[in-house]
Amino acid sequence: MLCIALLLVTSAVGALATAAAADAPQPTIQDNSSDENTTDTTPEDSDAPTQAEMLRVTPDNPEKEYLSIETESSDEAYNTSGPYATFSLSEPVQSVRVGQSGADATVLGDGSVVRVEYDEDAAGENASLYTAELFFADGSEHQIDLYAHDTDVSLEAAEYAEYGGLIDYVTEQAGGEGFETTPEGAQAYVEHKEERADLFDHMFSEHVMMFLTLLMMAARNFVTWVVAIAIIAGLAIYFERKHGWILRLQQMAESRAELMREAVRQDYEERRNAAAKHSLEDVSEVGPNAARYWRELGVETVDDMIEVACKGVISLTEEGRINYDENGNVVYAHHGVDDLKDVDPLTLDQLRSQTWLGPLILEGRLAPTTALSNIESALLVAEKEYNRGNEVRDARRTVSELNARLRGQRDFEDAETSSNAARPNRRTDYSGAATGGD
Repeated sequence: MLCIALLLVTSAVGALATAAAADAPQPTIQDNSSDENTTDTTPEDSDAPTQAEMLRVTPDNPEKEYLSIETESSDEAYNTSGPYATFSLSEPVQSVRVGQSGADATVLGDGSVVRVEYDEDAAGENASLYTAELFFADGSEHQIDLYAHDTDVSLEAAEYAEYGGLIDYVTEQAGGEGFETTPEGAQAYVEHKEERADLFDHMFSEHVMMFLTLLMMAARNFVTWVVAIAIIAGLAIYFERKHGWILRLQQMAESRAELMREAVRQDYEERRNAAAKHSLEDVSEVGPNAARYWRELGVETVDDMIEVACKGVISLTEEGRINYDENGNVVYAHHGVDDLKDVDPLTLDQLRSQTWLGPLILEGRLAPTTALSNIESALLVAEKEYNRGNEVRDARRTVSELNARLRGQRDFEDAETSSNAARPNRRTDYSGAATGGD
C-alpha cells in the first residue's frame, strides 16, 4: 500500500510540473538572417527626385470629333471634351483616384496609361473641375486638374454619325427606285437589291455549273472526240475547196515578199560585214598615219566611220551601260557630222574646243581640213564600194561643204588685200596719160 501511495504522489507531482512548464512563456529564437539580408529601400540621398516629380503627362488625342484634350498647364491642368479622357504617363502608377463624384479613373496596361471616364451629367451646364490623384510605388503622389466639357456625348451616336454619308446615299437611291425615303424604305430597297442579285447569281451559276459538268463528262468520252475531229475535218475540207485559192494566193504573195525582204537583209549584212573588215588605213586618202589618230577615237574601219560620222556616239555610264534621259530616250555623246554644222564661226579653235574632232586636230596631229577629208574619203568608199549611199550620202555632202568653207576661209585669210598688196609703179608720160592705159 505504501508503495502504491508513493507512486500516486510521484505521478501527481510530475503532472503538475508538466502543466506549469506548458503555461510558462516559451523562449523565442531571434533569426538575424532576415535582418542581415534585408535591403534598406530608403534612399540614402534624400534629395533624389521622386516619381511624381519626374512625371510627364501626355494627352492622348484620338482622331474623333467628339473627343479632345487641350493643355491648360503641362502635367498639371487640362481641358477635356467628351465622355472620357486618356493620358500617357512617363512614370508608371500603382493606382489612380478621382475624389469628386461623377467621374471614375482606371489604370490601363502596365500603369503608363490612365483613363478618366465621366458620367453624362459630369460637366454640368458649362464645365466642372475634377482632380485625378496619382499614387506611385515610391509613395509619392501627383494631382491633375481636369476641366470636363460636353460629357453627355453618346459614343454610339458619334460612331453612327460617321455613316451619315452612306445613309444619305442609300436613301437617295431608294427614292430614285420608287421606295420611300425612310429607314423602312431604305431597308426594303437594300433587300430588293439583294434578292435580285441572289436570283441572278443562282440562275447563271446553276446553268454554268451544269454546262461545265456536261463538258467534262463529254471530254471523257472517246466518241465525243471522234465526232469533234470529224466535224472539224469536214469543215476544213469544205472551206479549202471553196476558198482555198485565196489562201494559196496569199501564201504565195507573203512568201515572195518575205523572200525579197530576206534577200535585201542578207545583202545589207554582207555589205556591212565587208565594210567592218575594211581597215581605215587601207583607204588611200587616209593612210596609216592618220588612221593611227582615228584609232584613238575608236574608229578603225569604214563601218566605224559610218557609225561615228553619220549616226553619232551613244553616251555610256561608268558601268558601260547605255545612258538614258528622264524621258527614256538614249543620250548621245555627239551626233557626228550634224554637230559640226552648228559650229559658228567655223574655225580651228572652235573645232578644237566645241566638237568631237578636238582630240584629232590638236597641235602636232591632223589639220582640220585633213580630218574632214578623211571622213569624206571613208564615206565615199562606203557609198561606192558597199552601196550604202542611202546612209552616208547626206553626211558626205555636209562634210564636203564644211571642208570647202574651212579651206575658203583659210585661203581668204592668206589672200592679198588692198592693204597688203603691192602697189603698181604708175608712170605718166608728158601727155599726162598713164602708161598701159586704154
